[in-house]
Amino acid sequence: MPANRDYFTIGEVVEQLKPRYPNLSISKVRYYEEEKIIKPERTPGGYRKFKKEDIQRLELALRLQKEKYLPLEVIRRNLDMMDMGQIPPEVKQISKNDEQENLAPDEGPIPVEKAINSIGISVDVARMLESFGIIQTIRTNEGKCYGPIDIKLMVIARDLGKYGIEARHLRMYASLAEKEAVLFQQILNPIIRQRSDDREQRINEVLDDLCELSEQMKSLLLKKKIKESIHIK
Repeated sequence: MPANRDYFTIGEVVEQLKPRYPNLSISKVRYYEEEKIIKPERTPGGYRKFKKEDIQRLELALRLQKEKYLPLEVIRRNLDMMDMGQIPPEVKQISKNDEQENLAPDEGPIPVEKAINSIGISVDVARMLESFGIIQTIRTNEGKCYGPIDIKLMVIARDLGKYGIEARHLRMYASLAEKEAVLFQQILNPIIRQRSDDREQRINEVLDDLCELSEQMKSLLLKKKIKESIHIK
């Protein structure tokens, strides 16, 4: 959680959970709110404030849908029962230890050796990811560490490796990210120059939307190109 506030933005929530729920998006989180599955507070400016409890509730809903195939109406009823102190059977089936492990967002840097061992990649792969600009270490009192975003990038790199995609293949993502960063910063500059109290909040909200739209654009174009090349609809 950012040091200057006690909540997460909707984009930060999606970023935390997306490695475990690839189909999660900002629009889906908003839909869950409309369906009264989650009830985040709002800032005076109208932005959503997600506390740890909100993230835990959201992930429990996602797990009930993914693992138990429950419709939203039943999920909402189960969550309402929990609010009244009752534990529905479907929730009891989800291991408490598993919940704690999955629902607790990772906030701080992790020592290099511990991160590599936990994720299950080799030291050589981690070094290659660093050399290609995918991840970077940071220095802390505990020595060299990886930050939360770098940890997630390593997890994605590990999962892509199952399909034969190696670290060297990921250089194109680093190159594209650099180009997009220049473009997006130009869009954000008018907000960056402002001195309003909610400046950082507005920057995060716009950046979250830009990243989600960019991801959708790249995903659709990629699917389109592949389908065209293999001649399927």
